[in-house]
Amino acid sequence: AHDKLVSDLVQKRSGHVVKSQGDGFMIAFARADQAVRCGIDLQHALRKDAKRKRHTELRVRIGIHMGRSVRRGDDLFGRNVAMAARVAAQAVGGEVLVSQPVRDALSDCDDICFDDGRDVELKGFSGSYRLFAVEVPADPDRD
Repeated sequence: AHDKLVSDLVQKRSGHVVKSQGDGFMIAFARADQAVRCGIDLQHALRKDAKRKRHTELRVRIGIHMGRSVRRGDDLFGRNVAMAARVAAQAVGGEVLVSQPVRDALSDCDDICFDDGRDVELKGFSGSYRLFAVEVPADPDRD
């Protein structure tokens, strides 16, 4: 059910499931706003499902980064793919976490808001990076 929910929401936001490993997914979008809106949609859908079924909420971690990648067959590789995985690893359950380039690309979006961010070190990358949590609105009746 979880996999179908993810696939349906990704398709709705014009994304593409590159691959899944265990309970994780690698998903690609043409635009940053599509990725963030899909993340928000997924968090809302999981909360709604938990309330409807009266069971414990499934809390997934979502990390989003943007940049060029290398395509080999049906897979994606490269520094930006690794960065996206590291951003996701920093997220907590129920959170949509984005890198600075994603936040900067969405600065004109009035309906997507972020917290003040936090500085983290990412495995395999030197220095510190600022990551921002998407403020997921309580109202699931969005576009």
